[in-house]
Amino acid sequence: MADRNKVGSSTLLRMPDDIVGRILKCEVLLFTDLLRFREVCRKFNDVVKSDDVWREKFFQRWPNLLFRYGADTDSSCNWLDEFKHRHIVGREVLSIVSDLSSKLYLQDIYILSADELPDLFQQMKSDLRYAEFIVDELMSLLNDTERERKLTMKFYAQKLLTAAQEIILTEQVKLYTRLPLQKQLLEKGATLLAQWCQPTKIYMMNEITNQIDRLAFDVKQEIRSTLLEHPIVNTSGLISYLTEDLWLSEESKQILLAINKVLFEDKQFHGAQAEGANNDPFNSYLDKVLFRRTGSLDALCILYSAIARRLGVKCEPVRANRLMLKWKEYLDVTDSSYTYIDVFDGGKFLSFEELRESQHLDGNSLNVVTSIEVLSRIAENLVNIGGLQRQVGHDISNSYCFPGALKFLLLLDPDDVASKLSLIEWYIKRDINLHDCISTLKDMVDNEQAQGGSNNLLTTAEKGLNKESRLIARKITAKRRSKPSKVIFSVGDITRKKRYFISCIIVLSEEFRIIQR
Repeated sequence: MADRNKVGSSTLLRMPDDIVGRILKCEVLLFTDLLRFREVCRKFNDVVKSDDVWREKFFQRWPNLLFRYGADTDSSCNWLDEFKHRHIVGREVLSIVSDLSSKLYLQDIYILSADELPDLFQQMKSDLRYAEFIVDELMSLLNDTERERKLTMKFYAQKLLTAAQEIILTEQVKLYTRLPLQKQLLEKGATLLAQWCQPTKIYMMNEITNQIDRLAFDVKQEIRSTLLEHPIVNTSGLISYLTEDLWLSEESKQILLAINKVLFEDKQFHGAQAEGANNDPFNSYLDKVLFRRTGSLDALCILYSAIARRLGVKCEPVRANRLMLKWKEYLDVTDSSYTYIDVFDGGKFLSFEELRESQHLDGNSLNVVTSIEVLSRIAENLVNIGGLQRQVGHDISNSYCFPGALKFLLLLDPDDVASKLSLIEWYIKRDINLHDCISTLKDMVDNEQAQGGSNNLLTTAEKGLNKESRLIARKITAKRRSKPSKVIFSVGDITRKKRYFISCIIVLSEEFRIIQR
């Protein structure tokens, strides 16, 4: 037996390093196995240090981070250090979430603000990679297979995840608004908005891009099967940015007709016109539109124009009585040179005269709507929906619609006083970010931006801050029991009713009570 082990060991030692490295990349081997393996000898220690091995282990352990690094990861990255950093952050996050219940159980937490964890929030803002690692760890906790366990941790993890996503997405939205107009892709902005209002959803930018790419390839396949002489048949890949059509007018029109067939006939995409559709935020989220194949007019216009651009046809959004797309069919510079596309009517083509008659337009021209204006309109619609549906459902995707859309509006236009006051009022009613609210209100008064009711909001915020200070200063004395075995629930625990499966949190007030969430 000893001889057989000796032969096996010497065989492994004689293997080339790249072969041993391939073995170490096997998914059944955990990182702890690699750490033990490198202690065998100097040769194995050198193989385990390989960046290629640790890059593979990194994405085996945290596959969702592949979307954040992108397909072409930085070759200069030290993947062993990256693995260590991600592992340490994961342990820190779980420790932080475990302690939140004991720190915050006196408060009715709706959104976790910087006031509760100032050091953590500051570190996330200064190191976005740290924030992304936090998001990934919280996602792993919320999406584990044990749905009925660790409910208290998951309750607070959801609040922390929303805050961390905001920090990451704030930088991405700011970068988007600073891009040149031709590079402000509508589908990218719409994806950022959908991610912002659905902070617990896994990173969706790559997935949405891939789905739109697949639709574009389906259109190319439709053209290939019916129009063999079309020049797009001989092209490979898709177009990222476009300043004008790549094809002759008739060729571009054939592409648009193919889009209509694939999108509205084959795939059955259609406008959300059912009862209550205007009050459903999912009709504005691009990921939901692609999944459900129904959506708002704005969302369908974004999807249609994104597919057309990938195929070399430029479709621009214009505002009539509702959002439409226009495509330049003729060479002259008047509005009559454009064909207008109604995505709510299966991509129907309209001349300017037909559009003016159907929409009862008075003017003689329609201006192109910028990407920021389209996104602002969608966000304003979500604010209206959220105002009506704040209490609908138990999913944060619905409950976060109102404040999330307001924050997104303020990122697009920081000088929007009405949105700023609406968000401050929403915060003050829930005792959230009171320090920031007071500071902002005072600045608005000093800059003469305040509107009616600002002073009342300031007074209410100061009262809430005093109440919060007394609450934090309150000392809680542990209540000793002679028979602790009879204690079933603890303050701050998350429970679930057996009959109705409603999640609840046990809180402390004048008496113990359970508040339905």
